[in-house]
Amino acid sequence: MTLSLLNRSRAVLHNYAPGFDARLADIAFAEREASHSDVVALFKQHGPVGLLVNRAGGGLGAGILDAVHVQIALGARSPSLAVASTMHQFSVASLLALTQNGGGAEGLLLAAVAQNRLLLSSGFAEGNAGAGILDSNMQAVQTPEGVLLSGSKKPCCLGQSMDLLTASYSRQGVDGEELMVALIPANAPGISRAPFWQNSALAAAESIEVRLNEVFVPERMVFSAGYKHLLGDVQTVGFIWFELLICASYVGTCAGLIETVTDAARWTAHHRVDLAAHLQLAITALEGAALDVERNPHDLHTVLARLLLVRYGIEQLLNQLSDEAHAMLGGMAFITNNQSSNWLMACRGLQFHPPAKISMATNLDCYLSQSTFSIAGVKP
Repeated sequence: MTLSLLNRSRAVLHNYAPGFDARLADIAFAEREASHSDVVALFKQHGPVGLLVNRAGGGLGAGILDAVHVQIALGARSPSLAVASTMHQFSVASLLALTQNGGGAEGLLLAAVAQNRLLLSSGFAEGNAGAGILDSNMQAVQTPEGVLLSGSKKPCCLGQSMDLLTASYSRQGVDGEELMVALIPANAPGISRAPFWQNSALAAAESIEVRLNEVFVPERMVFSAGYKHLLGDVQTVGFIWFELLICASYVGTCAGLIETVTDAARWTAHHRVDLAAHLQLAITALEGAALDVERNPHDLHTVLARLLLVRYGIEQLLNQLSDEAHAMLGGMAFITNNQSSNWLMACRGLQFHPPAKISMATNLDCYLSQSTFSIAGVKP
């Protein structure tokens, strides 16, 4: 059986990666979500790696709404893969934004991602307690030929399977600090890996620590995303893609948990319909947010403000829905295996991705009363 609310998302995924959802479904949930899982390897070989790259560059040319549905479908099968692939797609989307600023090398890289099925991991500031959301944990030493980067990213999804690491660092420009993006081959000298993730939930996302020790990045692989105090379109587009795709991944995760409830016909029709009604609210909110991005490309700051409000509303819904679905599966499901518990814990992951709601209160309150918004300076 399948939850009908997932039919559209699974059809979209099948359109871009025929048979991939079936490949995931053939693996038992416990194996899909284990630390030794093959889901990332399957994604690299058969999944929609080039989803956002245009068809001229060898990609699949998906729009933002289809990308949301792909992540919902992935979350319903493998929460770990959904989160890990979000980091890849978000990095690709950020490169796309850079190409629209006129860069040529980024376009060649995107074509290579699609044609050679390269996986990109994200080495941005996420997870650095007390740091601003645009701050970096990387120390940079400029040289005539490029830059030497040192630091670490933890957790870093896709840390084992990545082909390229996208790392951010700050550089002093004429008008202030610039946010720089470096693209680094995963096997570059000076890169090492260490275990980090200890939770059984989302264990298959390959969330490890990636360490950089004076890793050389040539100038041609370094790009400016704009000044940190003047949040430009490149940075804003990156935030929008991240928030949309990570929300979709966790909505899909919750949908997968609810699907286990409907498959088992737990409790009454009234209870199951009540779960579905609230899940549909979350899906429809995400669809509306994606359309908001498409229809308002010249008002991205307020689009991001509205999207963050949608995200925090979805967080509350997922907490409620996952609790109810977990209870409906019953005590024996809780006692006899970890599946229902891992679904429940995975549904709670959204609240740990930046920016945290508490850190955004002042900025969003300003938007509510004055119709102005900026995410610059916000801490995760």
